[in-house]
Amino acid sequence: MDADGQNPQKLTNHPFADDSPAWSPNGERIAFVSYRDHEWGEIYVMDADGGNPQRLTDNPVADWNPSWSPDGERIAFSSDRDGNFDIYVMDVDGGNPQNLTQTNDNRNFNPSWSPDGERIAFMSNRVRSFDIYVIDADGQNLQNLTNVMFGNDNSPAWFHPTLAVAPVGKKPTIWGWLKRVGR
Repeated sequence: MDADGQNPQKLTNHPFADDSPAWSPNGERIAFVSYRDHEWGEIYVMDADGGNPQRLTDNPVADWNPSWSPDGERIAFSSDRDGNFDIYVMDVDGGNPQNLTQTNDNRNFNPSWSPDGERIAFMSNRVRSFDIYVIDADGQNLQNLTNVMFGNDNSPAWFHPTLAVAPVGKKPTIWGWLKRVGR
């Protein structure tokens, strides 16, 4: 669709749901979740015009929430392929999937890459309710950012550094209220 909301275009055309679209950093591809081949979601990519759809995952479980790395080389996603919903990273061709969170009895969703590609924020119910966590892109240095007593924090998103203002050496991110990382 145009920037003003006019001229919407349907990019997929089959009887099953497609959801969770995520634009590649260069704007040429879209990662998304589709139920076209299974009753659970699989991650696909397609060209920005809807052509050339390719399935990246093929598991008897759900793969959800695709998120492109800033360099366009990897995709983070949620999956329950190991029995828990964990955060994974794979190459853009679907190869080399790696479980970053490796949890038991926890649910981890909605990965979001930091603008520099070094960290991934996500929501998890490790303590009580859902909090926002950050982990290095290699699965190291897990940090709980919110630690709420009641309610849930979810769907983390990073400010792009050129669009954000923060004291030197501090990186901001937002969900609900402003939270700071790296104080």
